[in-house]
Amino acid sequence: MRRTRKGAFATVLGFVVVGAVAGVVWAWLADPIEYTVIRVGDQSGLSADEAASTAQFGVLVTYVWVGAVAAGLWGGFATWRWGRDGGNAVIARTALGGALGALVAWGAGVIAGPPEPTVGSRPAGALVSAQVGLDAYGVLFVWPVAALLALLLVSWLVLPREPAEDHHADEPLPSVGG
Repeated sequence: MRRTRKGAFATVLGFVVVGAVAGVVWAWLADPIEYTVIRVGDQSGLSADEAASTAQFGVLVTYVWVGAVAAGLWGGFATWRWGRDGGNAVIARTALGGALGALVAWGAGVIAGPPEPTVGSRPAGALVSAQVGLDAYGVLFVWPVAALLALLLVSWLVLPREPAEDHHADEPLPSVGG
């Protein structure tokens, strides 16, 4: 029982740590929207053309693939290391850890990425990077799904299986009907 708790704690904590690292990697690799500073009279603001606004999709895709790789690797390792002795709890802790890792990665990426764009004293025509973030929250499910797929793959390929019951061929089969 103690080993099961230790494995559960290590699995979930590992997802949190991997999530923090993956969030920084996501912020580093993502290419956020570039806004242009516009000044008209005493009014100022930020503007992005249609081509620049498609960069937000690239930010989401980067989050998805960084998260899928990170969650899949840690989920596979945690299953290989601590998955033998947990029963159904292994599935629950892997899904929970994946969900926590997704949230931590999101937060770490926002913190590590560029700050919220402001006009400030920038001249007209200056470029300002947007803050990386998620506007499609369904991508958070990538982490637990990738971790569970890794769990399934490692369980199928590596973990020992219980031997199947041996039916003896010389025993007569039960008769149906009398």
